[in-house]
Amino acid sequence: MIKNLKKFNSIILVILLFATFSLSNLNVQAKQRVIVIDPGCQAIENNDKESIGPGTWKWVSEDMVGAKGVTTGTNEYDMNLSVALKVKELLGDEYKVELTRSTNDVNMSNSDRAMIANTLKADLYISIHASGPEDDSSGVKVICQTKDNPYSMTNYRNSRLLADTLLGSITEKAAPKKYEVAESDKLLGINWCTVPNAVVIIGNLKNQEDDEKLADSEYLLKIAEGIVSGIDSYYSQK
Repeated sequence: MIKNLKKFNSIILVILLFATFSLSNLNVQAKQRVIVIDPGCQAIENNDKESIGPGTWKWVSEDMVGAKGVTTGTNEYDMNLSVALKVKELLGDEYKVELTRSTNDVNMSNSDRAMIANTLKADLYISIHASGPEDDSSGVKVICQTKDNPYSMTNYRNSRLLADTLLGSITEKAAPKKYEVAESDKLLGINWCTVPNAVVIIGNLKNQEDDEKLADSEYLLKIAEGIVSGIDSYYSQK
């Protein structure tokens, strides 16, 4: 009888260990953070106007194809996708990573892209671009909303932290000559997004110096590594 009791206790112990291990795995999976990466622009032009933010009647039209390298002829949509894919690869299995697009032949608005992050209830939304508003602008710029953004008043603290950690890590890895964090309420991707977010401008293809620098695969790798490191840094500071 004692022998059977010991055998029974051993079976119970194995069951409890298995249940504990299974619950531990479920907790790890449940806590896996969702990161949505948006490779800005696309090969299909879309001149349709869209609202600058939820609940507003101000409509604007943006260039969805993006810039072209002034020297190299590189298409911005190719550049953005290339960096986004590298970021996803480097993030590995630690995060659940979703891209808003994995091909250039899509027709998506800025609000469409942000809504992907909203629908997934993502932890972060990062949009990658390679052009500036002016031809002579250069360097790396990370943009987040202002504190008084009328479309998303609860995301400022985390979005600003994300912008700061992204810029800090990118400058540490890639060492661009110019870099800054800027705040704006004019970007549709920011205004339509309900989760912490930032727009990363990795350079300006319309600027000759930046265009040539962005043609260097090693430099792009450092940019991607900086974005990944910035995400990790963001969570280490929360």
